[in-house]
Formats: sequence, structure tokens, C-alpha cells
Amino acid sequence: MTRPFNDQPVDALIGKLLSADGTTLDLHVKYIGDDGVKQLAQDARLKNLRQLNLERNELTVESIRALADSTVITQLTWLHLERNNLEDDSIQLLAGSANFSQLKQLNLWKNKVGPAGARAIAESLHLSGLEVLDLAQNQVGDEGARVLSESMTLTDLKYLDLFGNGLSEEGQKVVKNSETFAKIKDLILA
Repeated sequence: MTRPFNDQPVDALIGKLLSADGTTLDLHVKYIGDDGVKQLAQDARLKNLRQLNLERNELTVESIRALADSTVITQLTWLHLERNNLEDDSIQLLAGSANFSQLKQLNLWKNKVGPAGARAIAESLHLSGLEVLDLAQNQVGDEGARVLSESMTLTDLKYLDLFGNGLSEEGQKVVKNSETFAKIKDLILA
């Protein structure tokens, strides 16, 4: 199906948009969907990929499963998944995959991540190297903020965005006073 802004197959998009050194691929607003991500996950040209932008591509849990199971895309340090309506099941897959163990930056802005997704991130040994976590405009709420704040693995975060997650004043206070977030330089709550 042809979508706005993209009338090219994934194979052609990779050829056109993959950086010369093979480390960066920006496919934001290309509407490649799950089938497109499944192709990406198997494309040998992406074996050195470090940065992947899949913002607004109509992804579901099937896309995250393809990336989590990929034997090609295993060295990402930077992953942008904004505006895909991803829910907790997707985040649980992501957090449980060693393919994401080198991530430094994870952008999940404007999805449907709730407390269970926040818990998956907070408890993930694979995501312990995160320095930037953008969860703005999700559904984390006070419960999700609390589990993130109590994480034993998110201690390297330098940037955390929880804007638009329905945090109460108490929830914001928990985040601000968290020992886990001692290294955070940029904290966005409201």
C-alpha cells in the first residue's frame, strides 16, 4: 500500500537513506509498517547499523519482535520509535532483547507506553546503558514514574522526559528525589 511521503519499496529506501558508512538509517515518516521492518531486520547492508529512526511508521509489536529477533541489527546505540502507538507488549519485547543492550538513546515519545512498559524498561538489564530516555506523551502515570525512579539499572541516565504522562505532584516529587537519577542533567516532567 502506498502511503503519503513514500512511494518507494524498503529496499530502495535503504539504498537511498543508509549513510555511506552504513551506521545510520533515517526512515522517519516513511510508513513502512511491520512488513518493512521485517525486511530491515534481515537486510545484510544493516549489519553495522548504530542509529535507526523509525518515527511514525505505523509499527506494531510485530516490528519490535522482528528487531528483537534480528541476527543483523544487533548493535544499535540510538533508536527512535516516536509516534507509532506502541504499547506495553512492544516495550516488554524491546526491554527483553539483548539486541538492544548497546542502546544509549531510546525515544518512545507519543506512543502508548503505560506502567507495565515503564516497569519493563526499569527492570531491563539490557537497557542499563541508557543515557537518554524520552517517554513524553505516554501513559506512564505515577506508578510507572515510581518504578523508573526505583530502577537499579537506569543509573546512567542523563536525560529523562516524562512530560505528558499524567504525573501528580507526588509522582513528580518521587522522580525528582530519586537516587537512581543522580546523573540526570535534563529532567522534563511538566
